[in-house]
Amino acid sequence: MITISYWRGKIRAMLHLDDNPHRIATAFSLGVFIAFSPFIGLHIISAFFLAWVLRLNAVAVVLGTLLNNPFTMAPIFGAGLWVGVEIYGRHHLLNPIHWNDLTMVNFFSHIEPYLMPFLLGTTLLGIAAGLIAYPCAYYSVKEYRHLRHRAEESSHV
Repeated sequence: MITISYWRGKIRAMLHLDDNPHRIATAFSLGVFIAFSPFIGLHIISAFFLAWVLRLNAVAVVLGTLLNNPFTMAPIFGAGLWVGVEIYGRHHLLNPIHWNDLTMVNFFSHIEPYLMPFLLGTTLLGIAAGLIAYPCAYYSVKEYRHLRHRAEESSHV
């Protein structure tokens, strides 16, 4: 007989809610890496796809991806461009963009010098942020589970 507990178990298994802290932290850090991706609009889609392909916790990947939101998008992408320009050393090739003269026809010619430094910078920042996010998520999950276990033990007394 199919019951609510049956469906609850299926959903828990699908979402990998009972994963160990390492897998949850890995999923979260992958989501943080995706958050730094310059492919705006594809973050959530790529999070679900990679969670499915790698059989990771989809909720954790999406939560990591949500680091990039309307409030953090400009600082993330601005820092990515700055890091990329510093590494590429293209200061002399970057002309200021004259926004009043920008049209659909000349858009790529104005943006092209910024493209490779932007991709490099956001990728490197994504790797760094993912590496920082892993231990934070790992210890948060372990501590949460420890506190939950202690609370369950004290409620049984």
